[in-house]
This record gives sequence, structure tokens and C-alpha cells, in this order.
Amino acid sequence: MNALPQSLLLPAAVDGEMPANGLPSRLSLSDHPGVNASDGGWWPRSTDLRVEVPLLDVAVHDRTNARIARFGYERTGWAEAPRRVGSPIGITHLGWFEHSRFPDHVLLSLSNYGRLVLTVVPPDTEEETARTALATARD
Repeated sequence: MNALPQSLLLPAAVDGEMPANGLPSRLSLSDHPGVNASDGGWWPRSTDLRVEVPLLDVAVHDRTNARIARFGYERTGWAEAPRRVGSPIGITHLGWFEHSRFPDHVLLSLSNYGRLVLTVVPPDTEEETARTALATARD
């Protein structure tokens, strides 16, 4: 099996579990969700939600024991996406907003009726800047 490039691996604070496609997620969650405006950070590799949401679903499930039932996002900045996507653990429904007060956030409704608000680090962000942003979003 080929090892992943070091640039895809993140520190222990970011979920390092390997989902079905073999890539680690780039998610950082707060130890105390619901306390701050953001519950963590997410650094997707692309703007293709058909690829990114399944990765995120597995990572969220690994950390919270709940999967993403609904994923809400502002359309700007994302490629055209279907209304639902499958992951190895289920179906996630996607809903978009034309305009949002916080376009750099996504809203996750979880299968256990919980909610998470994640700050999105743009995919083309330099690695060091992205790591700092993920750590800041987690705090």
C-alpha cells in the first residue's frame, strides 16, 4: 500500500481516521460544541461536494458517533452539487442558501438531532495557514 504524502497528513488535533477512499479528513472539532459561533473547522480538498461531503460524514461520525443527515451551505464558492450524496455510512441531504450572513460556514444537522457549525477553510489555502485556521476554529 502506498503511503500518503506528508502534505495530506495533519496533526493529531485533526481527525486522522482513514475513510473508504483512503484520504484522511481535514476536520477539527471543538471539545465543547455549541459554546462558540463555530464548532470547529473543515478544510476540504476541493469545491466538489459530491467528493467532500462523504469524507466529512465519515470524519464527523468517527468524532461524534452521529452522521450528517443534512448539510447546509451557501452556493457561492462550491461546484454545482446534487440534492443528496452517499457516503459509506449513509445518505446526506444537501441544501443551499443563495445568500448567508456567514458564507464561510456550513451547517450540519446530525442524525442524533445535534447541530454543528463549521468554519470552512478554502481548499486552495496554504497548508500552514490552513492548519492555523483549523486550530483556531477548534478553540
